[in-house]
Amino acid sequence: MTLIAGHSATDNQFNYDGYSNGALVLTVPAGWQVTVQCENHGTVPNSCAVVSGSAATNPIEPGWSTPNPKTGLDPGHSASFVFTPSKPGSYRIASLVGGNEASGMWVDLEITASGKPSLRAT
Repeated sequence: MTLIAGHSATDNQFNYDGYSNGALVLTVPAGWQVTVQCENHGTVPNSCAVVSGSAATNPIEPGWSTPNPKTGLDPGHSASFVFTPSKPGSYRIASLVGGNEASGMWVDLEITASGKPSLRAT
């Protein structure tokens, strides 16, 4: 999955692929391996990290984020990471750079017990 941080199609640069505040929903069955390519098209540092919720300050597991998720990727840079969720639940892919997630920079990540992966906008 490619997430474009700071997509230019919106007035709010704190978004992924033009969607903010969880309006982009990624559903993945437990046990599936997911590769996230995070590209920073914004004007400020951004990151991508799998977190447990809005109060999280670290990725769920080491390596489930772009490098240095609290510092982020500089504008024009990209990085990828791979994760394999093991149990169903509701999570987020968020930017852990100070203030970004609070500004709406997160994707709703739903891990299901079975099924097929999907991506939809609400």
